[in-house]
Amino acid sequence: MTAPGPVADRRAVVIGLPLLADAIAAELAAGGAQVETIPPGHDVLAAADGVRERLGSVDLVVAALGGVGGGPFGLSPAERWAEMVEQSAGEAVRAARAFLDDLLTAAANAHRADLVLVGSAAASELVPAFAVHAATAAGAAQLARTLRLELGGTLVRVRHIAVGWVSPRAAADGGDALTPEDVAQTVLFTVSMPATTNVAEVSLLPTANG
Repeated sequence: MTAPGPVADRRAVVIGLPLLADAIAAELAAGGAQVETIPPGHDVLAAADGVRERLGSVDLVVAALGGVGGGPFGLSPAERWAEMVEQSAGEAVRAARAFLDDLLTAAANAHRADLVLVGSAAASELVPAFAVHAATAAGAAQLARTLRLELGGTLVRVRHIAVGWVSPRAAADGGDALTPEDVAQTVLFTVSMPATTNVAEVSLLPTANG
């Protein structure tokens, strides 16, 4: 008889760009979870009702935040930078708020409940020409830390996974990048931990880069 997967009892929603969101959704589904995805640019708050109709109340939320955009700060219009802030930071806030009540209900009923923000290693690094990307990454990291404190007594686990450069061609790039599957496996590992344990922060980098 086949043993159940590590997340066989979970109902998950993954929000974000396909490069990471699709890999994370596939990994969670392979682990036994029921999974829905919400592409970026959609109204997450409105989409949440549809997710509940199909899955029921959600107990696992993963937001794979924003894309990477860079360049000298003074050479791009303010509108471009503002759009990047809204895409990344706004998406994190909407994902967390849209499913907060679901997570609180799951935790109150002694189920594992996880909010996972997959952000960027630029949150704690100085990266020339990526000032706005680094600022939004740091904002997402601080959102996770503060929510973890705010929700501490509820048993909802909040974590931030800071990832380095991700490429579907990581092998061809000589090992200087992570694959989407690397990130997905890390998400699965953290949400598979016992309910009494929270892997609160993860820094995921290619071994070649430290």
